[in-house]
Amino acid sequence: MTWINAADNADEKRKGFSFSMLRKKLKPAYYHVWAIAAFTVFVYPLVWLTAASLKQNWEIYREPLSLTSSAPTLDAYVELFRTTPFLLYTLNSLLYAAAGAMVSIGFGIVTAYGFSRHKFPQRKTLMIAILAAQLMPGLIAAIPTYLLMREIGLLDSRFGLILLYGALSIPFAVWVLKGHFDTIPTELDDSARMDGASKLRTLLQIHCPLLLPGISSLFLILFVQKWSEFALVSVLLRDPDKYPLSVGTYLLLGADESDFRLMAAASLVNIIPILTLFVFLQRYLVAGLTKGAVK
Repeated sequence: MTWINAADNADEKRKGFSFSMLRKKLKPAYYHVWAIAAFTVFVYPLVWLTAASLKQNWEIYREPLSLTSSAPTLDAYVELFRTTPFLLYTLNSLLYAAAGAMVSIGFGIVTAYGFSRHKFPQRKTLMIAILAAQLMPGLIAAIPTYLLMREIGLLDSRFGLILLYGALSIPFAVWVLKGHFDTIPTELDDSARMDGASKLRTLLQIHCPLLLPGISSLFLILFVQKWSEFALVSVLLRDPDKYPLSVGTYLLLGADESDFRLMAAASLVNIIPILTLFVFLQRYLVAGLTKGAVK
């Protein structure tokens, strides 16, 4: 009976081993299926927009719907930049997004350095207050912001919009950068001080190079936020020559009828700079987001 029980146990182990091996082999396939499904969900709208921008306007509404066109054309892009100041809108968006992000990062670096390297009363309370300020939706303060910008003479001003964009994101920049400062050993500060370096020189020559992944990821996040902002800029700007892409794309909507080709082309023009920036900064993005998460 002993050898029979041993044989049964061995058979059960073989069955268990086979099931375990089968599960291990199927697990990558399971993840691949989910990855393909997620890729399809996120990429299909871009493919559809691209196809729509290359069609004639009447083909977009033809049934049955199709991604292909009988005669693909770039007329929508030519018309977009020829009949509208879309190039100017693009340059305005680049200016507002990049300059606003740099203002936030500049003030955020100095403030985060102070919170990370100096101990002072009510430090935690101030950090909580900064976080609370960031949690407040910007649209709530649209009317007070409009009145304030009008009083100080910065209404309908590129410079005023850049300052506003920068100021609104300083709390977020402080919280992100403080986490990165906390990962830098204080011994580096002590060594720099012994060599006669000032705090400003230590910040610029030692800390900032080490913070490059965090600064790059923060810049990308802030740039995307400012690039797609619509509510405040539509309230604060009145000169059409100062409009960004978000407002310029909205103006393509007609009162009765819209050329969907132009809307599709404009939407892709909105996306291309973000994708380009992501390609250049992607190697810093993951490192920057995770490095400051733990101390």
